Order: sequence, then structure tokens, then C-alpha cells
Amino acid sequence: MDVIGIAILLIIFFSSGIIEKRLKTIETQNKQVIEILQQIRDKM
Repeated sequence: MDVIGIAILLIIFFSSGIIEKRLKTIETQNKQVIEILQQIRDKM
């Protein structure tokens, strides 16, 4: 395996990790929004 192949593997590995973190933060934000909407609904 040459250097370029290893570099591509590293880029794929790191970018997938970053994407996973972004999805996790989006998921937690969605949960917070849903909780707030439920609280508003309960007050009505």
C-alpha cells in the first residue's frame, strides 16, 4: 500500500468520525426542541 492509499484511509476515518459527532449533536438538539415543544403543548 502506498502513502496516498494510507492518506485516503485516514481522511475517510477522520471525516466519518466528525460526521458522527455532528449527527450526535443534531440528535441532542432535536431532543431538546421536542422536550420544549411538549412542555408548551402541556401548558395549553
